[in-house]
Amino acid sequence: MPDRPAAPLANLDELRAALSAKPPSLAALFDTGERIIASPPGMWPTQRVAVLGTLTTDFIARTLACGMVLEGVQPLVYQGPFGTYVQEILDPSSPLHRFAPDLVLLAPDWRDVVETLPPTANEAEMEAAIGQKVDLFRHLWSLLSRGGACRIIQHSIAVPARRYCGLAERLLPGSIERQARRFNERLFAAGHNRVTWVDIEALAAEIGTLRFAPSKFYHNARLGFDNRYLPNYLPLFRGAWRSAFGRTRKVLALDLDNTLWGGVIGDDGVEGIVLGPATPAGEAFQDWQHYIAALRARGVVLAACSKNDPAIAETAFLHPQTVLKRADFSGFACSWDNKVQGLRLLARALNLGLDSFVFCDDNPAECDLVRRELPEVAVIHLGTDPTQFIDLLDAGHWFDQQHHTGEDLGRSDMYAARAQALEAQEAAPDVNAYLRGLRMVGRAYRPEDADMERVAQLELKTNQFNLTTRRYSAEALAGFMARPDAEVLAFRLADRFGDHGLTSTLVAFHEGDALRIDSWLMSCRIFSRTAEHFILRHLLGLAAARGARRIVGEYRPTAKNGVVADLFPRLGFTASADAAFFELAVDAPDTGTLDTTIAAA
Repeated sequence: MPDRPAAPLANLDELRAALSAKPPSLAALFDTGERIIASPPGMWPTQRVAVLGTLTTDFIARTLACGMVLEGVQPLVYQGPFGTYVQEILDPSSPLHRFAPDLVLLAPDWRDVVETLPPTANEAEMEAAIGQKVDLFRHLWSLLSRGGACRIIQHSIAVPARRYCGLAERLLPGSIERQARRFNERLFAAGHNRVTWVDIEALAAEIGTLRFAPSKFYHNARLGFDNRYLPNYLPLFRGAWRSAFGRTRKVLALDLDNTLWGGVIGDDGVEGIVLGPATPAGEAFQDWQHYIAALRARGVVLAACSKNDPAIAETAFLHPQTVLKRADFSGFACSWDNKVQGLRLLARALNLGLDSFVFCDDNPAECDLVRRELPEVAVIHLGTDPTQFIDLLDAGHWFDQQHHTGEDLGRSDMYAARAQALEAQEAAPDVNAYLRGLRMVGRAYRPEDADMERVAQLELKTNQFNLTTRRYSAEALAGFMARPDAEVLAFRLADRFGDHGLTSTLVAFHEGDALRIDSWLMSCRIFSRTAEHFILRHLLGLAAARGARRIVGEYRPTAKNGVVADLFPRLGFTASADAAFFELAVDAPDTGTLDTTIAAA
């Protein structure tokens, strides 16, 4: 823990604003992180965080605390005794288990896992030595997860710079470098859907291993790396934290003039803007557009937020050297209002929270206004040098994910299809005509093995259409699938504009004569499509087949799920004595409450 008492913080909102204004220095991380750790719980949501490692973790804990405050969460921090994390995890009566963390950060060192093998060791001997270490971590994760109640974030190990006999060393199966790289590979595989990774190996390679982790820091202070690189570690940890808790950013909102191209389209015209290989700046803008297009291909939703005449702004996408097209943008807020209003408009149009947005602009005044008025939006001031734009955005780890699902890779196209559907809605004479015109086809079914990653992702990330906000891990969901008293459903939807993919999940349990809905989630992309009616009809069929007489629904209000506060009454359920529960008789006549325009696949 910190070596000296620290003054607690009076206002975390002010602190968050100060940390967001510019990248925090090492001194700011030390001081501010220490004060956060010393602060008692206040008005902010809290998380109980345990920081465990073989080496000194004080400075990592301080940086972690700053990172979580930047994400809008106050950490309540427990630091395990120096070098005893294995014993603490294995002992069920340890202070760690009494603390009952919501999140554990594990920070092992390469010296914990790399064996001193002779140069004659073969591949099988190296794999056997690593396998024992990987098996130990599997066991530790199981003890920590508490059935999915605790999330685990773990460091990969940095590959040490030990040359010995040079290039020949890379060919030895038992070399330190080969062991370290192979350990990371096997650990990533073993932790799939169980652990979120802070990729220390990649960070060390980016900085340079000898600069990142000189041996003197280990021998003099038992530090895993040079503290000067904690500001580099901060966004890497934040990216892992967002991934672990379903808070990865989804939308990249971009200014246009001097952001996607050089110049002002309204003044310079299509021929006059700077874009393409004719000049170094034009080449850099084109490379930046290639990078943005690659983000879109990976599921990042693109939006424009510009002070511009929309008709004139769209002409820039006719430039012969443009990579991006107007159709690549799922939202297009072009007007003479300020960017705050534009971002709010985009959030409503995309039906996503502002905490899903990353906003890039070359204008420092616009960036400052958005930071002050919309602190939940991540703001990147690009400046005037387009050769730096990619590095400035990439450094924030805003869109980091541990792996991609099919729905992730198709998200941009799904939001584009949603935008087309909204245009059709505006042209339709009434909502029923609109829904019929979509020609929707749905399928409710027991998820297959290939679906489970997406099902777990929805459990983790969905906040609005989420009746109880219970968060089930892939491990917990697999357990439900094996239980005879459980019903686990997935739902897919397609319409004439495209395939929306797996967009809803439901978990229910048979209890006596009732089937109780424990968790019901739906992606915001398909709100107001009557999918809930289709799913409930399917569930009624399952209940009847098992002899259930009633379905019990539960609603637990949160700050974000008010959109479903009246869902069960709308579906024909009646309130019970306990205000959180609602009931529907399985054999109740359908009086139109379950009407749907979705055809079964």
